[in-house]
Amino acid sequence: MSVDVKKALAEQFTAIDSVRSAKIMREDTIAIHTWSGVIIHVCLIDEPIKARTVKRIVQENTRIGVGTLFIASAEIVPADGAKLEPDEGLLALHALFKDKLYTYRVEGGDLYIGQVHFKAFGRGDEREIWYGPDVPIQHLPCYRVWVTAPLAIKGNWLIANFGSDAFWKQADYTTGRDAFRREQRRTESKTEFRFWGKPNWSASDDSGFTMPAPPPLPETELDRSYKQLGLTRAASGDEVKAAFRRLAHEVHPDVSALPKAEAEARFKKLYEAYAYLKSANGW
Repeated sequence: MSVDVKKALAEQFTAIDSVRSAKIMREDTIAIHTWSGVIIHVCLIDEPIKARTVKRIVQENTRIGVGTLFIASAEIVPADGAKLEPDEGLLALHALFKDKLYTYRVEGGDLYIGQVHFKAFGRGDEREIWYGPDVPIQHLPCYRVWVTAPLAIKGNWLIANFGSDAFWKQADYTTGRDAFRREQRRTESKTEFRFWGKPNWSASDDSGFTMPAPPPLPETELDRSYKQLGLTRAASGDEVKAAFRRLAHEVHPDVSALPKAEAEARFKKLYEAYAYLKSANGW
């Protein structure tokens, strides 16, 4: 941990009206004392951390009446838009701060505090990583929070945060996120231009070189779900919804002219595809 990062954070914390002092301690911790007598320990994390370590820190601080605020280096957080299962330590931090975690980064000599949300995606413990707007260091509320999941961090803890809103629920953010996701899909759908195996030589053209065709990309569940609705990945949420309603009216067992068993099977596949697309795209 760079001492300059801790110093820059301490200076910004001191500028908050409710803060009396911010003192740099050992082990990458900043001790904050407020005018109301509340003490907060800001723990900076620059390498992966175990959930049990997070629990040990908040447990000890809560026992002595000290609030805890964790800020992780942006370098250990997955990239924006990534779809994966975050490690247990990041999930623990995410649970402590109302479905988000705070990050720090240095750009052009300036320090920035970011916020990241793990959006439930697909099935199991997979998440889509959503980056929110940077957080100004202006507020530092401290209160108790009851965490039920994950079990590794379950308990009633005294924590502090920056008083930031749930950015992933804001209309402007979700609109921008939809555009970001559509651009990702367009990028992913482009076939990478590269050689597959050895080049073939032909005397039929001037160069004598023929590019071998790449093998077809494997079809994913996302592709199959769009195909089930007669759409491509470029389809918007409204287009997916309209296609589902139209096709559901044709194959629903209550209105379809198809035999009941066939209609039920088709409607089941149609609904599963629609539900998967909604979950995968966060609609």
